[in-house]
Amino acid sequence: MTFPSQARYLLSSHSVAVDRIPLQPLSQDIPTMIEELKHWCGSDNASVAVSYFFRQYALYVTAQFSLLYQHGGYFSLHWRELQFEQIHNYGLPLLQVHVKSSTFKNLEPNDRFQAFHEVLYLQVDELLNEFKKYIKISPITCWENVLGSILWFYAGLETQNPRRAAQDLEWLLDSNKWQPVKTSYLANLLGTASLEQAISKPLRKTCCLYKEMSSFDTCTFCPNPN
Repeated sequence: MTFPSQARYLLSSHSVAVDRIPLQPLSQDIPTMIEELKHWCGSDNASVAVSYFFRQYALYVTAQFSLLYQHGGYFSLHWRELQFEQIHNYGLPLLQVHVKSSTFKNLEPNDRFQAFHEVLYLQVDELLNEFKKYIKISPITCWENVLGSILWFYAGLETQNPRRAAQDLEWLLDSNKWQPVKTSYLANLLGTASLEQAISKPLRKTCCLYKEMSSFDTCTFCPNPN
């Protein structure tokens, strides 16, 4: 399917590169990648490094939801088809996701939930489970890293298109829709809070561990700031 060239700016703002060769790629072998992440983020703790990875990866996942809304399509792929690059931006060690335009898939509006499931299962959950084969990491922490970014997207969408935001959230809050992922991690995170409350007060249950890295500060929404 034809990739919309006008989407490149949106993706660039989410640290996603299309049809570009990464200059400082991370290994696609997970144990090696973990060691590279530790070095890149400046931590000897593998759990800190992987949590850092999912904070960065959240931008790509959120971009997928934004693409579906703005351009009626998304990158339909398994996480193994992605590449990850080490980049410096704002003086910080960050990550960029590289994706091929040939994987972009257009959908009819009512088929977007199929894409939701693919992104959450094949591009997040299966990647997280791959990391868990080699280290101990809380899945709740990693999911909160990703979903916190998605909640910011939907809080903005709610002001533009409240009906679309409500329809999408209804699906995302239903644990049955996430199978074989065992639960709706978004329902666990959001609880009874509104989207406005979700972006205006501490909501997450776990610390993302950014404060354990010298390059980053304690987040405003940290449940354990001390």
